[in-house]
Amino acid sequence: MASPDAVDPDHCHLLARAAAVERRIRHAVELRRSTDPDPDDDFRGLYLTDENVVRLLDEEGARGFPALEEPLAGGESPAAPSGEEAGSRLACLAREFGLTALDTEILLIALVPDLDDRFEAFYGYLNDDVSRRRPSIGLALGLCGVALSDPAARARLAAGAPLRAGGLLLAEDLSRPFLSRALRVPDRVAAHLLGDDTPDPRLADLLAPWQAVPGVGD
Repeated sequence: MASPDAVDPDHCHLLARAAAVERRIRHAVELRRSTDPDPDDDFRGLYLTDENVVRLLDEEGARGFPALEEPLAGGESPAAPSGEEAGSRLACLAREFGLTALDTEILLIALVPDLDDRFEAFYGYLNDDVSRRRPSIGLALGLCGVALSDPAARARLAAGAPLRAGGLLLAEDLSRPFLSRALRVPDRVAAHLLGDDTPDPRLADLLAPWQAVPGVGD
């Protein structure tokens, strides 16, 4: 991801966090390519070759998830950033919705395709399906370094958990198994994190211009 050149420190902070996600994704792609018998297959996801089946059955590293020194725990306390980061839109959103560090990282993983369209190709490759260009639940958890069977981590992506109940993250393809459902950040949430405070169009008829009232707030 290109180095942030915006003056807005909040914008720079978001892009810096996204760049950290990119480094992890690049590592995952490199690991996957090292075990993939045909990494440049244009029809990925449309069929399974014998070689790919053997890879999935026999290789512990077939998923290609990078090992993190400190995997994020599903049930940990809400993230508590410090310094300038604490005043960023991302940090404020995390506080207001009670997001944990894992929640915030998953949100970023789902957000990056809306910041840089190269991630669509990365995710298509890591999903083993060129048509699935957003992260799946399983891919997001794997990139965070947590076990896909971790009940606390999986619970952070349940319908009633803060990310989804608060409308910060959408789970799509609900007919699929839990781990293969796609994750998407709504456009309004992405715009807010990028500094756009334009109200949701669905609320336009409910809003009125602010007017000062004499004697109030003086």
